[in-house]
Amino acid sequence: MIDDMNFIEVLGSRMAYRRIGPRGAPIALFLHGNPTSSYIWRNIMSQVAGADCIAPDLVGFGRSDKPVIDYRFADHVRYLDAFVDRMGLDSFYLVAQDWGTALAFELAARRPERVRGLAFMEFIRPFKDWNDFHQRPQARALFQQFRTPGVGEKLIIEDNVFIEQILPASIHRKLSREEMEAYRQPFLEPSARLPVWRLPNELPVGGEPDDVWSTLSAAHAALRESTYPKVLFHGTPGALVSPEFAQHFAAGLTNCTVVSLGDGAHYLQEDHPEAIAEGVSALIARAEQAREVTAGREHPEITITYCGPCGYLAKAKSAAAALEGELDVSPKLVAGAGGVFRVSIGDEIVITRRKGYFPDPGDIVTAVRAALDHTPASAP
Repeated sequence: MIDDMNFIEVLGSRMAYRRIGPRGAPIALFLHGNPTSSYIWRNIMSQVAGADCIAPDLVGFGRSDKPVIDYRFADHVRYLDAFVDRMGLDSFYLVAQDWGTALAFELAARRPERVRGLAFMEFIRPFKDWNDFHQRPQARALFQQFRTPGVGEKLIIEDNVFIEQILPASIHRKLSREEMEAYRQPFLEPSARLPVWRLPNELPVGGEPDDVWSTLSAAHAALRESTYPKVLFHGTPGALVSPEFAQHFAAGLTNCTVVSLGDGAHYLQEDHPEAIAEGVSALIARAEQAREVTAGREHPEITITYCGPCGYLAKAKSAAAALEGELDVSPKLVAGAGGVFRVSIGDEIVITRRKGYFPDPGDIVTAVRAALDHTPASAP
């Protein structure tokens, strides 16, 4: 078990974090959900090979401070962003569960150049209605109560049902007394439970809350376009993610492997730490090997030529970020006109816009990777 905690000042408050692994190794950033903390990753981080593992306690959770804020999703985005910057994390793998996945997807969509890969499980997404939210009807009914004024506050803030009932019921093995006390500790007083109550009220269901719905819709669109390597873990039967849904969702992504963990519901980290650590280690090893192969070559300059008057600059930047994140190359952006959008290696055009087709970042990475594999290396 990892007991030592570190602290850093973020936006005027202290955020706690666990850190284990060799400095200078690829960084893996672990993001927890509700109502847990970095504690939930304790048995995984110590087993991830070849990585500098960092797991913050989100603001208001674990041993992080509880400033006087609303604890909306946007607040967590703001504090996590500041944490990443204060820690100087310029490039990392994301490992996430529950609300940690929402933060990971949003961060990856906004700062794709920093993301090397993604491991995720039991993830948050825009739910079209309550039937789409959870596999168990009882859970759907309970979460609707959480969003009912007066009722939700009593259940979560006064009765502490998230810690005392939902958490242990969503883990297949029985938590020890010590483990339950670790989860209880940050929320001993009702006044400390506002962050736990707020997140069920932030779930994007049927378009509400509209800002969270909009943010996560955009983040999921970016996830579908992304090409960095991914692994999706699922349990059986799962809670938010069934085995069948995991396969369906992964099929809509690029470069995504599915790992079945066996018996599990929502807090899979407590039931399958070894398998999750093994999957994260394998993801990092594969991705780092691919980056080393690409970085070990010297090739002609890669150029993205885009039509400035057409508003294609954003598409060019997105393509450049994907190439940098996936292939560790830094393309040159060149403004053009006349509807042009093409990617070249030296004098060779490897992919271009044409009538009825506009290459997305995934297409561009695939085309450039294939071209690099067949392009003679430049003389050093």
